[in-house]
Amino acid sequence: MGKQITQPELQAEKELSSIIENGSDQVNIGKDSYKVKWLHPITNRKISRLMLKEGNDSTISYKVAAAIVVNSLWGLWLIYPILWRWFFFVKRYTEGDLSDVIAMGKKKIQLSEYYLNIILMTDMKDTIMGMTKKEMLAIRQEQITAQSGNSQKSTDG
Repeated sequence: MGKQITQPELQAEKELSSIIENGSDQVNIGKDSYKVKWLHPITNRKISRLMLKEGNDSTISYKVAAAIVVNSLWGLWLIYPILWRWFFFVKRYTEGDLSDVIAMGKKKIQLSEYYLNIILMTDMKDTIMGMTKKEMLAIRQEQITAQSGNSQKSTDG
């Protein structure tokens, strides 16, 4: 007979319910507790912009943690600039304190769908230069030559 269909595990059902309801998880930073919900696209964009703009700045962890905690358009405009400075200058959290928030934010992104969309959109770009058949055959020939060159055994002692 064919494969038998099984029901999903309870943990998988809870996670799906959390996604649908935009459930939040509690994260502790030092003595304070914050709720982290599933990240909005604007928050993902803010984190990407921070990574590109700030690079290895000493405040980037504080900025990313604040963006994850705020996680809304208005919050990023109004609260975020104050919150990351609050984390950095007033509370003086360590990198270790912030790692729990950043790890929870990472869990709150549905990356598999995001990566699939990026791959599909990359294939749809009209700015990518197409190759002619002649160029494609030349590249393939180079690959074959390189493979056969690596596999030949040397007769030198």
